[in-house]
Amino acid sequence: MEVVFDGGGGAGGANDWRSQIREEIRDSRISVLSEALMQALSPDEPETLTDLLNVAVRLEKMIFVVAINEVDYNFKLYTRLDHLKNDHFEDISSDNHFEDISLDDHFEDISLDDHFEEISSDYQMLEPSTATLLRGIFSDPQSQSIQVQSNLQRVLSGGNTKATGNEEKPCCDDNDRISVLHESILHCIMSFMPAQDVVRTSMLFRRSPPLWTSAPCLDIDIDHFDMDRVKFNKFAKSLFQRRGNANTLDKLRLHSFAIDAAKYWIGDAIRLHKVKSIDFTENTRWEAFYLDPEAISFSSKYLQTVKLTNVIIVTSVFDQLSRECQSLENLQLADSTLCSPEISSSSLKTLEIINCLVLNHLLIRTGKLVSLCFKDTRCSRCTRKYILRTTSAVILCDLSNAKSIELPTPVRHVAFDRMTPGCPMFISLTSLILGEWCLSNKFAPLACFLEHSPRLENLDLKLKFGCEEQKQPLQMAEGISFQAKSLKKVTIHCAEEEDRLPVLKAILLANARSVKHIDVKTY
Repeated sequence: MEVVFDGGGGAGGANDWRSQIREEIRDSRISVLSEALMQALSPDEPETLTDLLNVAVRLEKMIFVVAINEVDYNFKLYTRLDHLKNDHFEDISSDNHFEDISLDDHFEDISLDDHFEEISSDYQMLEPSTATLLRGIFSDPQSQSIQVQSNLQRVLSGGNTKATGNEEKPCCDDNDRISVLHESILHCIMSFMPAQDVVRTSMLFRRSPPLWTSAPCLDIDIDHFDMDRVKFNKFAKSLFQRRGNANTLDKLRLHSFAIDAAKYWIGDAIRLHKVKSIDFTENTRWEAFYLDPEAISFSSKYLQTVKLTNVIIVTSVFDQLSRECQSLENLQLADSTLCSPEISSSSLKTLEIINCLVLNHLLIRTGKLVSLCFKDTRCSRCTRKYILRTTSAVILCDLSNAKSIELPTPVRHVAFDRMTPGCPMFISLTSLILGEWCLSNKFAPLACFLEHSPRLENLDLKLKFGCEEQKQPLQMAEGISFQAKSLKKVTIHCAEEEDRLPVLKAILLANARSVKHIDVKTY
């Protein structure tokens, strides 16, 4: 059984105009893009940490593929150049406490008592949340320390809190209450800290090897480095080089910005540290990060959750995620470019595709899928970066286990194929969110969804924003009706000035007779 959403878009159409553009013209435009990328990224720094020519080649190719004609190709190209010239990446910054701190010092072996005492009271080096937690442990009132440890014990209830025998004896200083905590509790504390604070806090515990080398969770975010790419690269590189290969990772959160080495850090986390959860984000003001299949292998029996933002994913990467990640249950793709014809997984339960560019017709074949979200919240008229916005056809297969489906993405045509009479395709579906596209063709898509969703309880309809294309009139074709015997709640999301609302409510109430009232929420 299949549902085909044909979004049209710029990738289709005649290709004759492409053959008329000479290679030297494309090469010259790649050169212009490369220069613009250099000026936007680091005009005064020789160390770029990324191959800008490769970035320019991929960007030009993307524009070339999605453009509908030569005029559109030139428009998209120069719009992107204008965006790069007006964006000043060197001005990106965030408040933090690390500007004047040499990160190299945090990898040194700290053993002196006076240095230990100095670091334990220097909370200005730490993130505010981390400093608050450590103040609670180091403060003089014993009751506060006991309360902090009690809270941590509750967090770890059910876990192994017995000593392993490898820990060194805690410090005898009455003011040092943190060293008496078990390693699992300390790791729990560290799981809420940025990676820099994990390294710094490890200086409080006189253990060998340092606790940061076995921390099960790493949160490495360039925002914590005041967007200094050189310092961030040096820190992350040292962190992975000095971490023991035998130490596994539960979670890696990596927020990077135009650093090619990030692909090796992701690869090491999967290959050496058997990471269970990966959350990778390339700064969304920069070009999409290319997940090089030669450097990153997503083949892992341990990987359970993958979240990727602002990346380019090719077919071979999708093949590994689909066929070689036997435990993968959660996949989230955001602001990314999908070059794959298929997402096929026998284990996937949650799939989110948000604000993504789909270059080819995408087949989603996930028999165990429980929740599906496919949406685009961007407006092409409101931002310059998303000039590549387009949606190709998306084919959904085997959705009998899906309980929640969210498909508000604008599309121009919907077709239902291979529907088996007497066998509803959405047999388990209880919650459904659709966009205005389901009202096209005189309500035929919506009627078909409701016909094949016998257990549906909640229906949300999201009408178009005012900045989108012309609204379509609402009219129900003769002979088309729908019943939703289990439907309990209908919510319509629309603009305050939506003049089609009375007609839509009347049509829904006349057909879905189990619904007595329709809620309306305005944008």
